[in-house]
Amino acid sequence: MNTFANLYFKVPRRLRFFIIFAFLIVAAYLFFYLLAVNSKIKEVPDEFLKARQEASIIAQDIIGFSNQTANNISKISELDKEAKYEDALNLIAGEVDHNRQAREKAISLSAQLEKMAKNISGIEPPEAAQIALQAISSEIALISRLISYNDYLVQFLEVLRQKFSEDKNTNGRIAELVGKINEETKAINDLDENFNQLMVEFDKLR
Repeated sequence: MNTFANLYFKVPRRLRFFIIFAFLIVAAYLFFYLLAVNSKIKEVPDEFLKARQEASIIAQDIIGFSNQTANNISKISELDKEAKYEDALNLIAGEVDHNRQAREKAISLSAQLEKMAKNISGIEPPEAAQIALQAISSEIALISRLISYNDYLVQFLEVLRQKFSEDKNTNGRIAELVGKINEETKAINDLDENFNQLMVEFDKLR
């Protein structure tokens, strides 16, 4: 111990301070490096998190519109059987407005997904970035199915209007379109559920 002390004090003071300072820098670097590795610190840009939150809210609104439309289609069918055509036409008018709102929501959702995609490069670790990309792809597919859904819904409402206003026999076409609308509704719900599950996996990487 005395030998070490003698050797230490033989070193010039300026060099001793430099050695101590260098030692502290290396120790601090090792400490924070090990802390980052052990705690799996994840870097996520604020813009991504904000866009993700907005996208989730908008997607839920879209799901709400599609589910409400499914309920109203059943009501319209019942009104048709009861020959309450005026009430059925009023419901149809409401669904036209819902369809417009759903299209606006789709535009808003695509804008948020674009923000998320632009910030993927800033996400660490790479596994989290990959999951985020899969989630975005799921919501893009949702928008594609929503476009098809809206198209079928417009056709369906027009066919119903013709039936109730012009007394045309369109029962076969109505059944076909109802089947397509229900198929798109299920796909929209499944894709949004997939997005939410992927985001749960994303959060586990924190």
